[in-house]
Amino acid sequence: MKSIIGYIGCIAIAVLMAIMINAQAGILIGLILVVAFLLSVFLRLYLKKRITVTMSCSSSFLAKGDLVDVHIRVEKHTRFPSPVLEIELGSTPQLEPVENKGLRFALAPNKQSDTVTISFKAVYSGLSEIRLLRFEIADLLGLSHQSKINTDSIAPIELKIMPKVPDTGTQMEVIKTAADAVGFDDSEDETSETALGQTGMPGYEHRVYVPGDPLKKINWKLSSKRGIYMVRLDEKLSVTSQVFVLDCPALPDMSAYSYKNADIMIEGCLAMLLMLASQGLESDFYYYADDLWNSVPLKTSGDVMQLAERLASYKPVLPPERLPKEALKGAAICFTSIDASQSALAAELFSIPSVTLVVAEDSGFTPSAGSLWTCSETFEFKKLS
Repeated sequence: MKSIIGYIGCIAIAVLMAIMINAQAGILIGLILVVAFLLSVFLRLYLKKRITVTMSCSSSFLAKGDLVDVHIRVEKHTRFPSPVLEIELGSTPQLEPVENKGLRFALAPNKQSDTVTISFKAVYSGLSEIRLLRFEIADLLGLSHQSKINTDSIAPIELKIMPKVPDTGTQMEVIKTAADAVGFDDSEDETSETALGQTGMPGYEHRVYVPGDPLKKINWKLSSKRGIYMVRLDEKLSVTSQVFVLDCPALPDMSAYSYKNADIMIEGCLAMLLMLASQGLESDFYYYADDLWNSVPLKTSGDVMQLAERLASYKPVLPPERLPKEALKGAAICFTSIDASQSALAAELFSIPSVTLVVAEDSGFTPSAGSLWTCSETFEFKKLS
C-alpha cells in the first residue's frame, strides 16, 4: 500500500511540474514512471513461469530443543534479473521459528539460483510438519504481487520429534498405586504353608526396606499394618503387567496449548513407565496410530527408551474406540491431554470406573470428577482427593 501511495504521489508531482514549471520535463518524468511500471509488470509475468522452488530439510528426526534448518532453493531459468521474491513458511505448533519465518530476496542477472535458510526449534514432541505458506513475486517497483505457485503443490516436510524420558526418581505413592493395581500376591501377610523362610519354618521372611531395594518386593499390606515399608526376602510373587493408555484426541482447532498438554502427557507417561521399569515392574503401553491400537510390552528401562523413539512419530488422534479392549478388562492408567473444557470427551472417560486418569496440573478438573492424578510440568504426580 505504501508503494502504491508513493507511486501515485510521484505521478502527481510529474503532473504538477508539467502544469506549473516545465511541461516537457513533467511529461518526460511521467512517461518514465509509466514505462517503468509496465516493464516491471511485464518482467514479473515473464518470470512467473521461469522460476522453480524446492524445499529440503537438514534432518527429519529431532530431539526436543534441537534446531532444524529448512533450505528453500529458488532457480531462475532466464538471464533477466528477478524482482523481489517473498517466501513464508508455516509449521505445526511443535515447532517455532528461530527468527523470522519469512524472507525477501532477489536474483541478479548472473545468478541463476539461490538457497535461503529458515531455522525452526523443536518445542513439543510428536509428528510435526513444515509447509510453504506463501511464495510471491513482487514487481520491481513493489506495486503488485502475484503468487508464483500453488503452495499445495509442494508437499510439507514431516519431522519426528522425540520426547524426553524424564528421570523423576522414585515417587513411592505412585509405585504403591501401580502395585495395588497389578495385584501383588500379598494375601499372606507374614506366613505361608507353601514357603519356607530362612529359619526353616513355614512363612515369608521380611525386613525393613532400605534405599536400593526393589520396590516390587515390598509387601504393601504388611507395610500398611506396621506403618513402615517391609521387604519380602523370598521370590514368591505373582505380578501382572500394569496397563497404560495414551489418550490425546485430535481437536477441531489444535492450538499450541493442546500440543503442550499432549507433550506433558507423553513425557509424564514415559516418566512413570521408567519409574516402574527401574523397580522391575512390568507394564503394557497402548497408543493409537495407523488406524489401530498398538501395544508395547515394557520390562526394562531400555524398552522405555525405545518407546520414546516410536512416539516421535505420534500425532493426536481420536480413535473410534476411546480405549482398547485390553484396558477395559481390569485396572488401567490413562494419560489424557483433555481438560475440563472438553466435557463430552471427559465424560466418556469418567464413565469407565476401572480407569485411573492422569491429567495436566492446570486441566481444571476437580477431585469429584473421578479417580484422578495430576502431572505437573516437572512431572510430579499428585492424587486428587
